[in-house]
Amino acid sequence: MADYPQQVQSNHRRAWDVLKGQELIHRPPWLRVIQEHVRLPNQVEIPDYYRVEMPGFVNIFAVTPDHQVVTIEQYRHGPGVVSIELPAGGFDGKGASDDPLETAKRELMEETGMSAGRWTLLGKFFVDANRGCGWMYAFLAEEATAQQSPAPEPTEIHMVRLQSLDAVRKLWFDGSISNMAASALVGLALAHLEQTR
Repeated sequence: MADYPQQVQSNHRRAWDVLKGQELIHRPPWLRVIQEHVRLPNQVEIPDYYRVEMPGFVNIFAVTPDHQVVTIEQYRHGPGVVSIELPAGGFDGKGASDDPLETAKRELMEETGMSAGRWTLLGKFFVDANRGCGWMYAFLAEEATAQQSPAPEPTEIHMVRLQSLDAVRKLWFDGSISNMAASALVGLALAHLEQTR
């Protein structure tokens, strides 16, 4: 990288300086929008940089003992589409219950009525590099079995489907899983399963 400017190389890890900030929207626990005046390490200033703070959430790639993947189909009002996704849910903001693994177990049980015998955290990922928008904790839940009827919240209207690994791989490749968080986890989980089997 001898031809790349040294200053860019040395400044790429420095945090930006926040010169001024103003909260524009605060709707706990769902959303906080902040406008900031920031100065970059190269002294360039951005007077109107917007950040969006949202609670973290979990996404779960659950697989049954007979290699069926638990998927969720539901209408999503933001993009206005019916979406094929994975069990997921946000932290409830009650302190100790914001543990990622406990949240994942709770959400899998609530949305599908299932529990899993083996859990693996595949990673923690930010959703939007420019605005923030919360962190996703991606879990692989193996040996998932039905324990009870699903008990979704009144605002959750969805259908649980069990689909083969090959069917989910096909949905992923053809773009049918268009929710970015779910799509990223499908790819990550399929790669993990291929490496460990």
